[in-house]
Amino acid sequence: MSRPRSRAWRWFFASGLLLVGAALVVVAWLLRDPEPYFLTRRSVLLTVDTMPSRIDETAREQEVTVHGANGLSVSLAVRRPLDSDPGLAADTARRHLYVLLGGQSRGKDAGALVGDTRGNVFASIEYPYDGNARANGMALVREVPAIRRAFLDTPPSVMLALDYLLTLPDVDTAHVELVGASFGAPFATIVAALDPRVTRLWLAHGGGESYRLLERGLERRIGWAPLRALTAGTANLVVSGPRLSPEKWIARVSPRPVVMLNADDDERIPRRSVDALWNAAREPKQMVWLPGLHLHAGRPETLEELVVRMFAIAGQDSVRTP
Repeated sequence: MSRPRSRAWRWFFASGLLLVGAALVVVAWLLRDPEPYFLTRRSVLLTVDTMPSRIDETAREQEVTVHGANGLSVSLAVRRPLDSDPGLAADTARRHLYVLLGGQSRGKDAGALVGDTRGNVFASIEYPYDGNARANGMALVREVPAIRRAFLDTPPSVMLALDYLLTLPDVDTAHVELVGASFGAPFATIVAALDPRVTRLWLAHGGGESYRLLERGLERRIGWAPLRALTAGTANLVVSGPRLSPEKWIARVSPRPVVMLNADDDERIPRRSVDALWNAAREPKQMVWLPGLHLHAGRPETLEELVVRMFAIAGQDSVRTP
């Protein structure tokens, strides 16, 4: 009887090794270096589709879709002062460019929340997610490939958008301000690290340590801490969080400046995450603490304070270069 038991033990042991080996291969694939993909996926600018401009109380806004030669497309909204029309020869002033990566659900609509551009050109980027944005529960599992693809395609999408934006006749290519707000902070950091055309990086209510951010974000949905930790860890692995976490990239932004704008009572970004990102950044860098909670469309006073402080730090109100 000992021989069959010995064979069964060897079979189970070998099967276990195979499962562990397969798991390690999957983990290694999920956590492979994303930089070669970013640089290849960016491609080159091929065509641009533009929509007619629309005017609100504070700015003229135009939606644009930019297409790369390899099929990558990115949509954005470009906001200019009301008195600006780059199609007219008389309006030849060069304006500072602010590229905005906002919250998860805002995308290209984030610029409208800023309102008055203070004489600058603002471009807000749509995240390249083609899955079901309303999926929940088990339905969310089916969206995992699309979610991972969107995470990896966001940095090259922003760089492709910059290819277009820096051809605009009213944009000053020597002043490219990249703003990552909340969910957009990690992606903005990666783009600034990879693209030397970005002249300053702004991080509004952002932080490092991707697992910790995911775990905090799940607190309201999953009350049991062990399950929350397992879910956050799995999600972090699937989206390549350890590779995309901004503290891994931010040192490469130097010697261009980094400005972090944080909320004293931010309920979404742990202070430890803010400190991790700040400590990883190199000089020149600046930290600003503002009163209030996390940035949210339903908190216009928070957004207004951020915008006012950002322009105060930039030392400008209306910036036009002859």
